[in-house]
Amino acid sequence: ETSETPTVWMWVLTFVAGISGLLFGYDTGVISGALVVIGSDLGPAELSNQQKEFITAATSLGALLAGIVAGALADQIGRKWVVAIADVVFIIGAIMQALSGSVWLMVAGRFVIGIGVGLASLIVPLYLAELSPANYRGRMIIINVLFITFGQVVAYAIGAGLTHVHGGWR
Repeated sequence: ETSETPTVWMWVLTFVAGISGLLFGYDTGVISGALVVIGSDLGPAELSNQQKEFITAATSLGALLAGIVAGALADQIGRKWVVAIADVVFIIGAIMQALSGSVWLMVAGRFVIGIGVGLASLIVPLYLAELSPANYRGRMIIINVLFITFGQVVAYAIGAGLTHVHGGWR
């Protein structure tokens, strides 16, 4: 039987699922500050415009491909598992980027991050919509959107704070 108002547990799940939105926002926002200060950390020379384009576009490509399969995957293993997988994928991609010593490893890390973004961007709103009572659905889903934009703000703030730190983009 469904409740007319969300339970405390529903709100907890909404905020926990919102962590995927936070990671989504952070990972899409962080690259704008990082590309400015990477310099020659990924090779013997400064990044070319084409390399910057590959690094940036890899996330969108990963998100596109993951978004295509996210719904079917959620039907097979469940929404909660796909959210958990997205969060693990975010972590793996972040580690790959932090440890990258070449442009192509950075591109691969950004692609992996994109997979997390694609999974999270499709499944989290779906999960929250299914979890929420009808008259609270919009309010609960907007929390994910707020987490996304908050993640972008956090990324910009951290990027600005680490601009003058050697290797701070990592």
